Amino acid sequence: MPITLESIREYYDQNTRLFLAFNRSRQADNIHRSVWMEGAQTLAEALNVSNDLIRAEIESVAKTNARIADLGCGVGASLLYIIPRLQEPKPALGLTLSSVQERLAGHFAKQANREGQILFAEGDFTRVPLASGSLDVVYSVEAVVHAPEPERYFREAGRLLRRGGKLILVDDYLTERSLSQSESKWLRAYINGWRVPGITTVQQTQTLAGKHHLQMIKNDDLTPYLRLRHLPHALAQILLVIGNLLPLKHAILPSMLGSMALQQCLHMQVIEYRFLVFEKQTADARP
Repeated sequence: MPITLESIREYYDQNTRLFLAFNRSRQADNIHRSVWMEGAQTLAEALNVSNDLIRAEIESVAKTNARIADLGCGVGASLLYIIPRLQEPKPALGLTLSSVQERLAGHFAKQANREGQILFAEGDFTRVPLASGSLDVVYSVEAVVHAPEPERYFREAGRLLRRGGKLILVDDYLTERSLSQSESKWLRAYINGWRVPGITTVQQTQTLAGKHHLQMIKNDDLTPYLRLRHLPHALAQILLVIGNLLPLKHAILPSMLGSMALQQCLHMQVIEYRFLVFEKQTADARP
């Protein structure tokens, strides 16, 4: 079956509370990956490494009064971490496709007394209700891979950014080499399990972004800083077959199979976890 916006929405509506329930760090409600770079001693610190990388890029664009949006914001943990650490930022937008995530993000913002600083909304990140050139920074963490048509994301990011603004992506990217039959099988299991039809190579991403005046200025590989949990190949194959035969209809089952497949793909270097930064080169005259 094709992966659609509706199937991605359902995936997160069904799974988000379970993701949070099994979160091993009560200090960080991130539902993205931990990155164990130098200095990260605890899980909460490792979960916020990508947030600190993003914050540094925001500050390089706008020391004060930064105008930012997190497209594919999940339950808002990234913005709730970054905003208090910026100098007098403008109110920020967090956009998620999931109504469940939007409600939880709003609840967490209220708990943190950040309601006036961050607006969380449900919506499609290829159609953002903001004016052209109105943002200094757009960023997405593990979100663009969910786009059935990734170019529409880059078109919208290019529209939203002012000249000199930055697009920041933390996400999975395909290797540039050809894949074996076994590697292709694990890639399909990851794509179907996690509902990620938009995964591309870095070169493909660079090409799509370039069409919308976004020039790549940073490309850092974060994969070496992940703590992989891949299984022996034979065992993983057996679990994948059994999982696909189970009658459970809840989206948590494909999520678990997709997680296992992702670990296998990262181990086999089929997928890389990267930190990319693009700069907007020209002003956009579109409304």
